[in-house]
Amino acid sequence: MTSSVWKALSAAACCAGLAAALLIAIAPESVPDGGRHLAVFGQDRSVRLDSDNLVDLLAGTEFGQRIRRVRWSGSVLSVDFTVADGGSAEAVYADLKELIALSFWHTSNVRRLLVRFGEHDSASGRERLLLAADVRRSDPWIASHWSGLKAADPGRDRIWRERLRIVTTRLWQERFGSVEPES
Repeated sequence: MTSSVWKALSAAACCAGLAAALLIAIAPESVPDGGRHLAVFGQDRSVRLDSDNLVDLLAGTEFGQRIRRVRWSGSVLSVDFTVADGGSAEAVYADLKELIALSFWHTSNVRRLLVRFGEHDSASGRERLLLAADVRRSDPWIASHWSGLKAADPGRDRIWRERLRIVTTRLWQERFGSVEPES
């Protein structure tokens, strides 16, 4: 080989060595402070909801209100609750937020969640609607405001009522008072 080829190979090897040394110098530590390793790939903990695991998923969650009916159709989950005689508006909103988190954080295929809260009318033997909500995975706020859901107060915050598409009935207003118009 000629000396010019050797010079080119030597220059390439030196450049590669220099690049490797720079990468090692600027690369983050392989073990962070505290000696714990960080996971590079997180395990997806979401469940694919189907008729076989629907009962297990809902039974594993403690709701303050009694679930009256559940329907799973395609990618739409519909849940009806019966509000207990001593139930409060705060307890209803807490159950709604818990069900939203369960439906969209812990499942991969719920695209729409329809929720109704009612009360049993002992005179007629029928269920009377108090509140309904319609939440969709495609809603823009879902991607950016998940962290705010836990602290949200849909009873007082107009923006959260709109995001959750909450509708209350006259019966709700008689039982719990009118929904606050604040934002």
